[in-house]
Amino acid sequence: MKFIIRSGISLLTVMIMAGTGSVFAQVENFERIPTSLEEHNWQEYSVDYDIIEVGSHEYNYWKNFMKRTRTCHISHRIKTVVYYCDIHDHTKSETILDEIIHSEKHRDD
Repeated sequence: MKFIIRSGISLLTVMIMAGTGSVFAQVENFERIPTSLEEHNWQEYSVDYDIIEVGSHEYNYWKNFMKRTRTCHISHRIKTVVYYCDIHDHTKSETILDEIIHSEKHRDD
């Protein structure tokens, strides 16, 4: 019969030999096992930027007393941040719309 008892910093293995009444005990050190109640130690691991084309629209402007039309292409710059917790060996990520980019400078009046 073998029992394993875990305490804060060591592992106690108790072996009881059936019928002989002999008991063997062995203490082993092991790494600290984090509990789920411990707070995370989030640290920024990496940052990545992506630009995604999301569409276009037409706008009017005046040049030499003539009304003209142009197309403006719209893109979103997405920022993704990855965090790592060295205590629990967990990762998490966060995605943010960082900027909306218009290909043309224009006013929406």
